[in-house]
Amino acid sequence: MLDVNITKDELLDTFGRLAGRIELLVGEQKAFVRLFQSIGDFKCIAKAANVHEATVARRLRKIAQRISDDKFISALTDDAKIEVVKKKYVNGKSARQIAIETGMSKYKVWKMIKKGIGNRIEN
Repeated sequence: MLDVNITKDELLDTFGRLAGRIELLVGEQKAFVRLFQSIGDFKCIAKAANVHEATVARRLRKIAQRISDDKFISALTDDAKIEVVKKKYVNGKSARQIAIETGMSKYKVWKMIKKGIGNRIEN
C-alpha cells in the first residue's frame, strides 16, 4: 500500500513501474494518469481542469493505490466475476456490500452480475 504522503517523483515512479496496469484502467482515469506522466506537474493539470492542485494529487494518489494493490488484477479475472455473482445470489449481499468488500465500484459490480447471469443462462 502506498503512503499517503507520497511525493510527486515517487508517484511518477509508481506509475512507471505499473505501466501495464495503467493500460487496464478505464478511459478517463488512464488519460488522467498519462497526462500526469507526460506533464509531471500537479499545478498545470489543476489549472487546466480548473480544480485545486491538492485535488489532482489526491486523485492520482488514489489511482496509484488502487492499481498497486493485488486485488486490482484479481478483480479483472473471470474468477472475480464468478465470486461477485456468488456473493450476490448465494450469500444474498447487496451490490453496495460487494463493492465495499472487493474494492470495486457499484457500477462494476452490477456489470459483472449482469454479465454473470447472462453467461449462466446461455450455457
